[in-house]
Parts: sequence; C-alpha cells; structure tokens
Amino acid sequence: MPPYPSRADFEQRLASPDWTVTDAGLAATADIECGNATDIETTGPVSISVAPLEDDVPVQMQIQGPISAYSMCVLTENRSDRPAELELEVRVPAWLIDHGFDYFLRKRYMTSSLDVAAPRPALDCKLLTSDRQRDGADTVSVTIPLAPHEQRVISTTARYPYSTCCERLAELATRHPSAQLVEIGQSVQGRPIIALEAGNRSAPRAVFTGTLQPGEQSAWAVTAMAEAVLGEDARWLDDYHLSFVPQTNPDGIVLGLCNVNALDELAAFGFEEATVGAACPAEVKALWGYLAASPPVVYVDFHFLRQPDHDRPKTYFFAPEIYDDAARAEKAIALNARLLALSGAAHPYGVEVGHELWRGLSSYQAAAALDAVSFLYQYTGPTTSHTEARTRGPQVMREALEVCLGLS
Repeated sequence: MPPYPSRADFEQRLASPDWTVTDAGLAATADIECGNATDIETTGPVSISVAPLEDDVPVQMQIQGPISAYSMCVLTENRSDRPAELELEVRVPAWLIDHGFDYFLRKRYMTSSLDVAAPRPALDCKLLTSDRQRDGADTVSVTIPLAPHEQRVISTTARYPYSTCCERLAELATRHPSAQLVEIGQSVQGRPIIALEAGNRSAPRAVFTGTLQPGEQSAWAVTAMAEAVLGEDARWLDDYHLSFVPQTNPDGIVLGLCNVNALDELAAFGFEEATVGAACPAEVKALWGYLAASPPVVYVDFHFLRQPDHDRPKTYFFAPEIYDDAARAEKAIALNARLLALSGAAHPYGVEVGHELWRGLSSYQAAAALDAVSFLYQYTGPTTSHTEARTRGPQVMREALEVCLGLS
C-alpha cells in the first residue's frame, strides 16, 4: 500500500498542517489540496529546500510515455511582522535530468493565494516574473515575496483543487433546468467522481472528460465547456445530452500526484481491461461504466500541460479502421481536420489499431468498443496557460458537436 494519507488523515492534515519554519519565521508545507513535496527542510534563515513527491512507478515504464506531468506545489507563509522574501529551492530528481525530463520542473513557477475564509480556494494563479527564478545544475530556486503574515501557494502547474471543482459544478447545476450532478462512481479513497449533465436526454450523447493523470489540471478546460453550454452555447442543449467530468481521478488531484491514483496505479492506461470486465482501477471502472451504459456519439478526453518539448497542442487521431461504422469514421476524419486547424498543427499524432500503449486509453476504447467518434486532445506546448485552456476547451467542444451533429 503506498504511503499516501487516507481520506480522514488528509482532512486532519488540512486542519493541522505540518510546517517547516526557518529562524526568520518563513514557512512551507505540502499539506494542502494538490500539495506535492517531500523532504522539506530549512537551509538558512530565509531559505527552504524541497523535493517533488514522486509516483511509485518504475522509471523505465515512465519514460515510455506515462510521464506527462511532474509537479511541485507547496504553501508558503511569512509569520513575521515585516515583508520578507523566501528562497525556495526545488531539488530535481537525477533520473529526470538523465532522461531529459527535467523541463517539467524548470518551467516558470506559479503563485496563487489560499484564502481559507473563502468558500473555496482562490483560482488566481499567476506566473512568477522570470527574475524570481534561477536554474541550477540539479535545482530550481525561486524567490517569493511575502507580505507580513501572508500565505502564497507556489507550484509548477495551475492548481485546480477538487473541493473547488465540486463547488463550481454544484453552482453550474443551478443555471439551467436540465442541468444536474451525477455521481458516476468513487475513487479508491471514496471521493465521489462527479459529472455535470445537461441538455436533451432523448438526444445523442456527447461526453467530455478531464484526464485521469492528475498532474494535468484539465478541469480548467472542462469546467469552461460546461459554463459555455449553460451560457453562450446553450443552443447545443436541444441537440445533445451533454456530460462533463472535469476530474476523473479525485484522489490524485487532492494528493498532488502526477500520473497515478491513490494505489499508484496508472489508471489512464487501464481501459482495455475494463472493456472485458477484468480487474482495473476503481476510477477506470467508474468512468468506463458511465460511458458504456449509454455510449456517446462523440467523446473527447482533454489533457492540459505547459510542456516545452511540444511545439504546439497535439491531436491523437485513431486510425479510421478502428470504427465499425463508416459514417463515424468519416466524422472522425472531419473532426481531426478541424482540431488540427484549431491547434495550428500540420499533422496529428497518429495511433494505429492495436497500439500496445495507447489501446489502454479511454478515448481509444471508446472508439474501438463503443464506436464513439473519439479523441484525446492534448493542449500542450511552451506557451499554453490555464487562462487559454478555458478558451481552448469550449473551442474543442464546439468543433466536436458541430461535426457530429446528426449522428445517432
């Protein structure tokens, strides 16, 4: 059993965080939602050193493809009565450097507030200015200005806490008579996996999910899709039964994991087993059951990450032979062309039928087993941002709904 705190223990940690405090009253803790750090130690009066919490997955397995988001996320605090600057040093694991993946921890770091008096953690992530970050051979150092008694979250990704997402979905469910929340299942630790459904329940179904890889905060895009159809894109409510599942791996989000669930399972690649009723991660069983119970005509699994080695977003295009119905294969080809144009890419990331790794994806099996026009859309690149993800998500949704209109 991985050494992750249970749900009850985690709630206790949120209530009473374990702080590391310097002699000057500067402090850091990973005991927050999405927190990711270990071996936190003081290295001077105004300096603290941390290492990222690593998934318990063999390196040789990760470097084949599942390593899509190594992250670091801590809450910092100035306990003094004077303004101060905390020097936070992030130690980069040697294997990330050796295999050329250290860029995950060398991206521009972000800062956000943690207003515990608010209904939910604030979503005000901003990039630190470049002069606040320095790269060493095996470290990244960031300087964080803190007002007296101020707390700031420092992270490599734009965190979207599970509690925030649940409250946002509940709020959106009040915006239209057809909107409702559905618990499609539970995570390993018993956290509900929530879908927002809206539209015409006798119409064809369209499903949009955020990736099971929790280091990729895809809720920014998927919640924006739901906001759009309950607002300016309400015309789609007559044509489709729409489903949005922004966070399919709640434990991973809460615990600050990168690619796994609370049992260190690579859930994102477990769907081939799910289609034949074999043992699979709890989150996979829940999502596949939700898809298979009422197969959609179109399904998009959204991924999001600032990733310097990708020059632009990727569209994963499954070979047309994967579809049983020729009309759906044609729709997939048409949607691929639109998504390529949207991304500015010359060609898709092609996936052949039976690909050893990618056939484990939800999007692959939705096409192969359910004949849904299906895509993994990867919003990655050196300049992608959480604010632009909120624009790109609805754009991808609109293209999918327009192309697949009329399918049944």
